[in-house]
Amino acid sequence: TVRASHKIKGFTFAPFIERGGGIRVVCALATNALEVHSVVKKTEKVKGSDTPNIVYTSNKLSSLDMYGHPTGVRSISLSSDDVLACTVSKSVTKVWNVNNRSCLRSPPLTSSSSGSSSHYGLCSTFLPGNTHVVIGTREGHLLVLDVASGDIVYVEENAHDGAIWSLDLRRPNLEHDEPIAIVTGSADKMVKFWDVERQEDAEEGAHHPMVVHTRSLQMSDDVVAVRYSYSMDPSQRMVFVSSLDCTIKVFFDDSLKFFLSLYGHKLPALALDAADDDTILATAGADKTIKIWGLDFGDTHRTLHGHTDSITDLRFVRKTHYFFTASKDGTVRYWDADRFEQILLLNGHAAEVSCLAVSRTGAYVLSGGMDRQIRVWERTKDMVFLEEERERELEAMFDEVDGSKGGDQGTAGILQRRRQGDDEDELDGEDDAAGDDQPQSEAAVRRSVLSVAAGDRIMEAIELADQETKDIATFNRAQKKAGRDEKRRPNPMLLGMEPPLYILWVLRTVKSADLEQSLLVLPLNHMERLLHYLISLLRSGRGVELCSKIAVILVKTHQSQIIANRSLATPLRELK
Repeated sequence: TVRASHKIKGFTFAPFIERGGGIRVVCALATNALEVHSVVKKTEKVKGSDTPNIVYTSNKLSSLDMYGHPTGVRSISLSSDDVLACTVSKSVTKVWNVNNRSCLRSPPLTSSSSGSSSHYGLCSTFLPGNTHVVIGTREGHLLVLDVASGDIVYVEENAHDGAIWSLDLRRPNLEHDEPIAIVTGSADKMVKFWDVERQEDAEEGAHHPMVVHTRSLQMSDDVVAVRYSYSMDPSQRMVFVSSLDCTIKVFFDDSLKFFLSLYGHKLPALALDAADDDTILATAGADKTIKIWGLDFGDTHRTLHGHTDSITDLRFVRKTHYFFTASKDGTVRYWDADRFEQILLLNGHAAEVSCLAVSRTGAYVLSGGMDRQIRVWERTKDMVFLEEERERELEAMFDEVDGSKGGDQGTAGILQRRRQGDDEDELDGEDDAAGDDQPQSEAAVRRSVLSVAAGDRIMEAIELADQETKDIATFNRAQKKAGRDEKRRPNPMLLGMEPPLYILWVLRTVKSADLEQSLLVLPLNHMERLLHYLISLLRSGRGVELCSKIAVILVKTHQSQIIANRSLATPLRELK
């Protein structure tokens, strides 16, 4: 029996045999770690018996637990030079070298004052100098971690009475000799401001920082997210606070004077960030929407939709109006806040994405999720065409729709049931009366972007032809009333053709493989008008084969609607 330290999710045997006939087993654990166990065969003599007893013993040789978080990643922060990254999860924090993807430190979130109990990290940020990291915990403590040694050098116990959901570092202004400061938001309805100072009782040669509470801001509800603006002017710097009452409040940092209250989200805004020029603010929340706000008057510029689940994090790219969002739907999306459109959709995570970090140059983005992965998305020199990205999204959406319509209720399911029942039908010799209504084969077509575009072209052609028919009738009445006999100029929008001939020309431009799916897009009123044009073409003997094929498809597709609509009885008789 091989006993691991945690639950085993999988195992494999090493491709070699040890001396003495032993084997090695590599176990993958639920804590995102690997353990190597050696299984050795031993023989023991039994008293009073000539047959030896064979015993298998196992012992752990090594473990590999440094390169993976045991639980989901809750926070990612980057150093100011984009070299180091700090990731935080339950009871563990890890410091990485981003360039070579190596883990430098993996210290547990335990301090000497708390004994053996560990802390649950929720948020983090690097301090200037990139030598220390400040971590906020679910227990309400603030921890200061030394990157070089991996030790927790300072603990501000009970900094908040509830979980610290968010913290942010104020960009120091050297001209005004401002101290380094951070802001924290907690579930105790408080926003607290802290100055970073040097510990007075530090050992000689050690200059570890500590946090000192300076100000507090009482909110009416739990604080979900806090963020500083990027202005270097102390009189213009703002603090953005998102609370559980679905509002975002804006305060001036120097006086904590109230400035704006932003309403619009139906559920709390879980993430927010401002652009470098402090002209716009982007917020995203549990209502799956992103809102772009103007910071001059607090007006809503646009509401963006795209994510299918709660949005957990949002980060702007420095010196631009582009930003990234992470969501519980497992995707990372890239947006343009000026044109209000999505640029890229990044798939790769196997579970919800909980945090983001964007480099200062925008060269790469880090994302962490509950699948315990930390992904690095690098910017390439490839051109991005938004039309192609939209087509890929539509194709993926159509694939999901086609897949949901499959299964037991679709044509494939009916055919599968018919194949399974063939043997019983042959033995019984009975025919199912309802079998004639079931499909005999599955359609060899799929709805795609081309078929949808073809359907739009057909609808547009029908509307143009209807308008042209009305204009011709109006012109003829006016000519008859005036006693004139002038000819009407051809309509260039219809390429100089008559309405039925223009409809025939548009139908011929549709590929035969996309024809059926493009006709399925047509609503009932457009289908009725198309039948009238088909009858007119069949009377004149134009495009008989194509018109007959389309008429059969329309009648089969809209059979129940045609039966219920008595106005189509006359056109159906003419089609016969």
